[in-house]
Amino acid sequence: MSQTTTTLTEERALTLLGQGIAPETVAASLGVSAARISQLLSDENFAAQVASLRYESLARHNERDNKYDQMEDDLLERMKDCLPLMHRPMEILKAISVINAAKRRGASTPDSIMNKQEVISLTIPIQIINKFQTNMQGQVTTIESENTQHSLLTIQSSSLDSLLKAKKGNGAQSEHAIAQGVPAAC
Repeated sequence: MSQTTTTLTEERALTLLGQGIAPETVAASLGVSAARISQLLSDENFAAQVASLRYESLARHNERDNKYDQMEDDLLERMKDCLPLMHRPMEILKAISVINAAKRRGASTPDSIMNKQEVISLTIPIQIINKFQTNMQGQVTTIESENTQHSLLTIQSSSLDSLLKAKKGNGAQSEHAIAQGVPAAC
């Protein structure tokens, strides 16, 4: 039963993510943790399927948008032709208004051009900030505690198991360090 549920959850997650729905929303909709969705997305095959579905969805939306644009262009041409005669321009103007107000969903929409991200400002005391070293991407790479420095390792969750197996030969110290996210000294 667990395998069927997992497969069904994965299929639903794939469908929703492929439609461009945010991972947090997908997790809440499916009743799973955001970490589970993150695990699915860290799988290369799953991520490739999501990317393919997103491409197909965007292509469909762009095709629809192009049809709306063509209809709008045709109506504008009709309006231009009718102007000298001014015969029933209100019908054409109403049609132009409706077509122009149609929601665009493709790549050229303002929503897709602007990347919406919520920015959270944190105020951290200087004493704590001085204990962290970051790289060019703003990721914390080293933490200082009690006169020792601990290097941090950023990895995909799918790589954790293979890293643990590789480090297993270094003894209990390596396992403890990896469990804390700190690579053992080689």
